[in-house]
Amino acid sequence: MISTFTTESPNGATSSALIDHLRRWVVEVRNHGSTGTGIIWGKSGIVLTNAHCIRDGEDPQIVTQLGTRRGRLLAVARDQDLAAVSVPGLAGPSLSIRDANALTTGELLFAYGHPLGVRDALSMGVLHAVVRHRSGKPKFVVADVRLAPGNSGGPLVDALGRLVGINNMIVNGLGVAIPATAVAQFVDHVRAARAA
Repeated sequence: MISTFTTESPNGATSSALIDHLRRWVVEVRNHGSTGTGIIWGKSGIVLTNAHCIRDGEDPQIVTQLGTRRGRLLAVARDQDLAAVSVPGLAGPSLSIRDANALTTGELLFAYGHPLGVRDALSMGVLHAVVRHRSGKPKFVVADVRLAPGNSGGPLVDALGRLVGINNMIVNGLGVAIPATAVAQFVDHVRAARAA
């Protein structure tokens, strides 16, 4: 079903449990000297990352806890800064998605990835704001989590390990993430295109 865990506190042993949880579905994305982070999207054999982590027309290497595999670029949405990479046979746990509309300002959030080539780095902060389109639909999730080059494409999660968004950029010292629901819609489009 969904991949979450129960926690009493965001500190100490809980942080270790959160990292263990994230390691099951977070990978490193390497593309000719640049390093980013990606998310294994359940059992689909698809890794999601930022489009700016992928060079045009090039297939990246996907580094998991078990080794390195060559991915194949499936789709890119430059306007959303999202990319889907196919890695046949690669599977992670089913993900639990957290709708940005359910977030509360000040809520504790965690960013996980491989900043500056440092693997398995976890940073913690609180939700600053949910920036919305004119229609009211969430556009970005903004949190005061520390991000650095290499965090791009990695998950922003809540204290239960539910995916809140994909880390995208830093603006005025704040981390900006693409909402998980927008990422899920992108994956649905990619799957539909593959099935057509």
